[in-house]
Amino acid sequence: MNSSDVNERPFISPGSDVEEPAAIAMGTYGPVLSQSYSGGSRSSSGMIWLLLLWFVLILLVVGLVYVLVECRCRNQNQKLQQDVPETHDVAVAVAEPVVAVEPKHRKIDNLIGLTILYVGSFIGLGLSIFSISTCEFASLASSVTLDADASLADGLSLSIHNLGLLKVDLTSNFSLSGCVNTDNLPFLDTPYNFAKASAIMGAMFGGMGPLVSMYLLMKPGFPTVKARYMLVTIYSLGAVFQLATLSLFGSLYCKSWFMSGSSCSLSIGAVASVSAALYWMLEAIAAACLPFNNA
Repeated sequence: MNSSDVNERPFISPGSDVEEPAAIAMGTYGPVLSQSYSGGSRSSSGMIWLLLLWFVLILLVVGLVYVLVECRCRNQNQKLQQDVPETHDVAVAVAEPVVAVEPKHRKIDNLIGLTILYVGSFIGLGLSIFSISTCEFASLASSVTLDADASLADGLSLSIHNLGLLKVDLTSNFSLSGCVNTDNLPFLDTPYNFAKASAIMGAMFGGMGPLVSMYLLMKPGFPTVKARYMLVTIYSLGAVFQLATLSLFGSLYCKSWFMSGSSCSLSIGAVASVSAALYWMLEAIAAACLPFNNA
């Protein structure tokens, strides 16, 4: 196929006579000369680890609920004890003095709160980094072979199997194959690049959370309203950017009009990214609600 043929027919989709006006209007060249079925390769061991981390997430949520409920009940009991002098005589009030919060309870609450804050933060950061580094963020319904394209070197043919945020799983008729940098991938459009940038921003804000909390814990008077606001903002931004990585599914590689019959499905990387966002959300709620009792 010579260059004039490519220019005349920028999108070649065998077995499909569907027009691609949007693609032609963009002036993007992406001839698909052959396709072969390839199921998304999902690591069973990775999914097992994700299930374990979801179980940990549930435990952290239960711990958060326990601390909040226990503190609320204890505060109500203290309020009732403070109302005793109003409903009893002085002798009864002296015989039953107001009991302050026991140091043991404060230590337990602080221990659970710090566990939720730091364990959740580091697990979320690990999931975020994994979603960035893996080649299996999105699985293509069928591996797509690109060749005879103006963006590729002469004679180079690429078969794309799985999409990652910073790496992509592909094979070629040259030495380029396996989990390689996305710089080797043609047609990186705005949704794809936005997903890549969001992944880095999500990991950055999520990683800042435990560092900032360590600094704030060393300051007297923690937690202040300003400190809580700062932590909630950091973790919330981490969650938002982490979820924004799903914009990758709006890229050209997941469009059926761009690649005949092509579609993307969630793979282990996307599941890890959503899981990291859930951890960031938990941390934002914990930072806003946990008492910490002058930790």
